[in-house]
Amino acid sequence: MREKKVSVETINLHYTNPKTRQRILRGVDLKIHTNEIVVITGKVGSGKSILLRHLNGINDAQIGEVLINGINIEGDTEAAFNHKIGLLFENPEDQIFFPDVVSDISFGPRNQNLSNEVIYERVLEACKSLDIMHLLERETSSLSLGEKALVALAGILAMKPEIILLDTPEVGLDLWTRPNVLRLILNLKKEHTVIIATNDLDIIRTADKIVLLWNGKIKEEYKNFAEFKRSLSY
Repeated sequence: MREKKVSVETINLHYTNPKTRQRILRGVDLKIHTNEIVVITGKVGSGKSILLRHLNGINDAQIGEVLINGINIEGDTEAAFNHKIGLLFENPEDQIFFPDVVSDISFGPRNQNLSNEVIYERVLEACKSLDIMHLLERETSSLSLGEKALVALAGILAMKPEIILLDTPEVGLDLWTRPNVLRLILNLKKEHTVIIATNDLDIIRTADKIVLLWNGKIKEEYKNFAEFKRSLSY
């Protein structure tokens, strides 16, 4: 049986907040394979969001390496910007830039130098997958926080990245939108590697692997939700 390709890898990754001098990541070694759903979980302040920002290239490794498909992204400055990697921020308002929904979702694919026809097709495909076609005529200022999260996610999907990073994607979702996002996460692994920072048990259930971060280190890795759930009873 062929071994699955490693899509994302961190080697001895360290990060200290330059302002507070707090050590946030303390030697994180992680391997994530292509077309896996991996959840990174842990208490608030354990380093989940900072780890995702390193995987996206927003934060450079102070010590250690981040490899995407075997390439050190610090040595390949285009890796995070040539649409291999898409990151949904914890606060979706941080990535809503345009006054109308269509312009916001189409911004990423427009920067890929695609034709207007392809951009239009991608915007529609992303909106259909999230069941947000009804938002296309809306102004972004009129959206709820959950709707902004879905629009931001649609913008990422429209770029068709290889790797999708989701930072607490449950933020602002209601009883109607949650099932759509859970279904989408499961479907994404057909064409993408998906890495999610969350403590939401419904989302954790979707994972092929669950990584527990504790004080900036990987404390444990679980092969499935049942194994993770058993650990909670100890």
